[in-house]
Amino acid sequence: VEAAVDVLPTTTSFAAYRLTHEGMPAALIVDGPGLTGGVAERDALIERGGDCDMVLWVASAVNAARENDRQALAAFRAHFNAASNRRRPPILLVLTHIDRLRPFSEWDPPYDLNATDRAKSVSIRGALEAAGAELGFAADEIVPVRVDIAVAAYNIDAVWVKIIELVPEAQRARLLRALSDIRSASSWGTIWSQAVTAGRVIKGTFLGRSTTP
Repeated sequence: VEAAVDVLPTTTSFAAYRLTHEGMPAALIVDGPGLTGGVAERDALIERGGDCDMVLWVASAVNAARENDRQALAAFRAHFNAASNRRRPPILLVLTHIDRLRPFSEWDPPYDLNATDRAKSVSIRGALEAAGAELGFAADEIVPVRVDIAVAAYNIDAVWVKIIELVPEAQRARLLRALSDIRSASSWGTIWSQAVTAGRVIKGTFLGRSTTP
């Protein structure tokens, strides 16, 4: 999957792409527009994000202006905290443009973020901690990457590892979303009543369990 990448957001509307990876089933990834701080765009983000099993929140390591991201994330989390019948999809923060951190002229991966003898590693670690503190992510919920050149993308394997780790949580969010959609369907009550009357389902199977051995 390829899309335009820059320090400033380039996507102007929601766009869907088919995502494939060896050893995993295909998925539909929805790329959202950059944030400008508008309420309408936050509402749209919540609506579209609520239909997803997992959210990859992309932010630049070199862009210190994160207020729009902070507000949008706060609204997204608050929406699901208030919905007792829903589970918020897991969110992974993908921190891009780490190659543009100090020292600017250095790019010699891989980088050990626990190392203190390489200035670039220290800068990446500092950017990760700063973004996590501002946007409400723990260190293990953030993956620093470089994705601006496909032939030399860095740390994408770590993103896949985190996606795989989050699959069980994403599946739970999907299940509750599906149940919520069924219960909220205007015709569900009528369909259920007709099915019971017609003998297509056995009501007791769902409402109780037989005590007969």
